[in-house]
Amino acid sequence: MVVYRPKRRFPLWAKVAIVLAALLLLAGAGLWVRSATRPSADERLAQAIAAMMAQLDVLRISHYTPDVVRDGQVVMQTEYQAALADIERVRGEWQSVRREVPEPERAQVDRAIEELRMLIEARRPPAEVDQRASELIELLRGLRVHP
Repeated sequence: MVVYRPKRRFPLWAKVAIVLAALLLLAGAGLWVRSATRPSADERLAQAIAAMMAQLDVLRISHYTPDVVRDGQVVMQTEYQAALADIERVRGEWQSVRREVPEPERAQVDRAIEELRMLIEARRPPAEVDQRASELIELLRGLRVHP
Protein backbone atom coordinates (compact mmCIF):
# COMPACT_ATOMS: atom_id res chain seq x y z
CA MET A 1 0.00 0.00 0.00
CA VAL A 2 1.23 3.47 -0.87
CA VAL A 3 1.03 6.22 1.64
CA TYR A 4 0.31 9.59 0.19
CA ARG A 5 1.99 12.54 1.83
CA PRO A 6 0.84 15.95 0.75
CA LYS A 7 3.52 18.35 -0.36
CA ARG A 8 4.38 20.76 2.41
CA ARG A 9 4.21 24.38 1.44
CA PHE A 10 6.39 26.96 3.11
CA PRO A 11 4.02 29.57 4.51
CA LEU A 12 4.01 32.92 2.77
CA TRP A 13 4.38 34.84 6.03
CA ALA A 14 7.62 32.97 6.77
CA LYS A 15 9.05 33.90 3.36
CA VAL A 16 8.15 37.56 3.91
CA ALA A 17 9.67 37.49 7.40
CA ILE A 18 12.95 36.05 6.05
CA VAL A 19 13.16 38.68 3.30
CA LEU A 20 12.44 41.51 5.75
CA ALA A 21 15.04 40.21 8.20
CA ALA A 22 17.64 40.05 5.42
CA LEU A 23 16.81 43.62 4.33
CA LEU A 24 17.11 44.87 7.91
CA LEU A 25 20.48 43.18 8.30
CA LEU A 26 21.74 44.71 5.05
CA ALA A 27 20.49 48.18 6.00
CA GLY A 28 22.11 47.91 9.42
CA ALA A 29 25.40 46.81 7.89
CA GLY A 30 25.25 49.72 5.43
CA LEU A 31 24.65 52.25 8.19
CA TRP A 32 27.47 50.79 10.25
CA VAL A 33 29.91 50.99 7.33
CA ARG A 34 28.84 54.56 6.58
CA SER A 35 29.30 55.71 10.16
CA ALA A 36 32.64 53.92 10.43
CA THR A 37 34.03 55.73 7.36
CA ARG A 38 32.70 59.21 8.23
CA PRO A 39 35.46 61.44 9.60
CA SER A 40 35.16 62.52 13.22
CA ALA A 41 34.66 66.15 14.25
CA ASP A 42 38.37 66.33 15.12
CA GLU A 43 39.33 65.04 11.68
CA ARG A 44 36.96 67.44 9.89
CA LEU A 45 38.31 70.37 11.89
CA ALA A 46 41.92 69.35 11.25
CA GLN A 47 41.27 69.07 7.50
CA ALA A 48 39.51 72.44 7.41
CA ILE A 49 42.29 74.13 9.40
CA ALA A 50 44.93 72.70 7.08
CA ALA A 51 43.00 73.95 4.04
CA MET A 52 42.49 77.42 5.57
CA MET A 53 46.15 77.75 6.55
CA ALA A 54 47.26 76.73 3.07
CA GLN A 55 44.89 79.28 1.52
CA LEU A 56 46.16 82.01 3.84
CA ASP A 57 49.74 81.15 2.88
CA VAL A 58 48.85 81.51 -0.79
CA LEU A 59 47.21 84.85 0.00
CA ARG A 60 50.29 86.11 1.86
CA ILE A 61 52.95 84.78 -0.48
CA SER A 62 51.55 85.34 -3.95
CA HIS A 63 48.18 87.10 -4.13
CA TYR A 64 48.60 90.09 -1.82
CA THR A 65 52.15 91.40 -2.14
CA PRO A 66 53.76 94.81 -2.71
CA ASP A 67 53.70 94.00 -6.44
CA VAL A 68 49.89 93.65 -6.29
CA VAL A 69 48.93 96.56 -4.03
CA ARG A 70 51.14 99.63 -3.73
CA ASP A 71 50.21 102.79 -1.80
CA GLY A 72 46.56 101.78 -1.62
CA GLN A 73 46.32 101.25 -5.38
CA VAL A 74 45.83 97.92 -7.11
CA VAL A 75 48.68 97.33 -9.55
CA MET A 76 47.75 93.79 -10.62
CA GLN A 77 43.98 93.40 -10.77
CA THR A 78 43.90 89.63 -11.35
CA GLU A 79 46.10 88.94 -8.33
CA TYR A 80 44.02 91.29 -6.19
CA GLN A 81 40.84 89.47 -7.25
CA ALA A 82 42.55 86.19 -6.39
CA ALA A 83 43.33 87.57 -2.91
CA LEU A 84 39.65 88.42 -2.42
CA ALA A 85 38.73 84.91 -3.57
CA ASP A 86 41.29 83.44 -1.15
CA ILE A 87 39.70 85.10 1.87
CA GLU A 88 36.23 84.03 0.69
CA ARG A 89 37.45 80.43 0.43
CA VAL A 90 38.86 80.68 3.95
CA ARG A 91 35.52 82.03 5.17
CA GLY A 92 33.60 79.25 3.39
CA GLU A 93 35.84 76.55 4.84
CA TRP A 94 35.44 78.09 8.31
CA GLN A 95 31.64 78.14 7.97
CA SER A 96 31.68 74.39 7.35
CA VAL A 97 33.31 73.62 10.73
CA ARG A 98 32.70 76.63 12.98
CA ARG A 99 29.98 74.84 15.00
CA GLU A 100 32.59 72.32 16.15
CA VAL A 101 34.60 75.03 17.95
CA PRO A 102 33.68 76.45 21.39
CA GLU A 103 32.21 79.95 21.48
CA PRO A 104 35.11 82.15 22.63
CA GLU A 105 37.46 80.78 19.96
CA ARG A 106 34.68 80.76 17.37
CA ALA A 107 34.07 84.48 17.87
CA GLN A 108 37.81 85.21 17.69
CA VAL A 109 38.17 83.41 14.36
CA ASP A 110 35.03 85.08 12.98
CA ARG A 111 36.45 88.48 13.93
CA ALA A 112 39.92 87.71 12.56
CA ILE A 113 38.58 86.55 9.18
CA GLU A 114 36.32 89.60 8.91
CA GLU A 115 39.15 91.98 9.83
CA LEU A 116 41.44 90.38 7.26
CA ARG A 117 38.74 90.67 4.59
CA MET A 118 38.24 94.35 5.45
CA LEU A 119 42.00 95.03 5.26
CA ILE A 120 42.15 93.46 1.81
CA GLU A 121 39.11 95.37 0.57
CA ALA A 122 40.55 98.62 1.98
CA ARG A 123 43.79 97.88 0.08
CA ARG A 124 45.88 98.20 3.21
CA PRO A 125 49.67 97.70 2.96
CA PRO A 126 50.71 94.10 2.27
CA ALA A 127 52.85 94.01 5.44
CA GLU A 128 49.74 94.72 7.54
CA VAL A 129 47.70 92.06 5.73
CA ASP A 130 50.60 89.61 6.08
CA GLN A 131 50.75 90.28 9.84
CA ARG A 132 47.00 89.73 10.29
CA ALA A 133 47.06 86.57 8.16
CA SER A 134 49.92 85.23 10.29
CA GLU A 135 47.95 85.99 13.46
CA LEU A 136 44.93 84.15 12.01
CA ILE A 137 47.12 81.15 11.16
CA GLU A 138 48.38 81.04 14.76
CA LEU A 139 44.82 81.29 16.05
CA LEU A 140 43.75 78.41 13.79
CA ARG A 141 46.63 76.24 15.00
CA GLY A 142 45.31 76.43 18.56
CA LEU A 143 41.75 75.35 17.78
CA ARG A 144 40.23 72.21 19.25
CA VAL A 145 36.80 70.63 18.96
CA HIS A 146 34.53 71.45 21.88
CA PRO A 147 33.49 68.52 24.06
